Amino acid sequence: MVEKAVLFDVQETLIREAKEVSQYYSEAIRNAYGFSIDDIRLADYEGYTVQETLAAILAKQGLTRGEIYEKQELFLEELGYAHYNVAGHDRAVLVDGAQDILNRLNKKNDVVIGVATGQLERILRNLFDRAGLNYGNYFKFGAYGNVSESMPKIIDAAIHRASEDYGIDRRHVSFVCGSGRSFTAAQSVGVNAVGIIADRDLGAGLNPGGADHIVGSLKECGRFII
Repeated sequence: MVEKAVLFDVQETLIREAKEVSQYYSEAIRNAYGFSIDDIRLADYEGYTVQETLAAILAKQGLTRGEIYEKQELFLEELGYAHYNVAGHDRAVLVDGAQDILNRLNKKNDVVIGVATGQLERILRNLFDRAGLNYGNYFKFGAYGNVSESMPKIIDAAIHRASEDYGIDRRHVSFVCGSGRSFTAAQSVGVNAVGIIADRDLGAGLNPGGADHIVGSLKECGRFII
């Protein structure tokens, strides 16, 4: 019987691009909004949802919220295609310890693995394909960046899915992430958060409490979620 759910903010927590691929945002913006931006650096938006990233990039270009929102759905559609065009055949890299922790969780009959992420599902599936893993073998439900601009709302949507599909109470849901921004978002909705924050100074600035934890690597988080 499934009693617990473990949610992952997948990209950069479990898997990452082998090289910088920010240009896929440029391509999607050009296709949706009709102009190019050549100096996008996605590292500047670590922990942002895809919608937050778009809003921040286009606000710098002087677009209003209304102008951004008007073509946002088209942008999200174009982003999946653009990502495949730019990085679709390049290698993706699993974070050290990712396959082990996924395999260990997958073997437990009382645990289901889900996703709560600001990234798009299509992009994550492509990343796992390129790393040689079947996404659907591990992740059984989730909420993604098309759901909301707000990471707390995305996490809450995933928790709701865990409740609806598996009868799991939010007290038995853990969320594993690789950014302070996502860690704080999880705390705001009352889910057990495990932040993998290698930067000691950044980790010290967060405020884990109760069942929340800050660890330095993915390998260290196993004792809190398995």
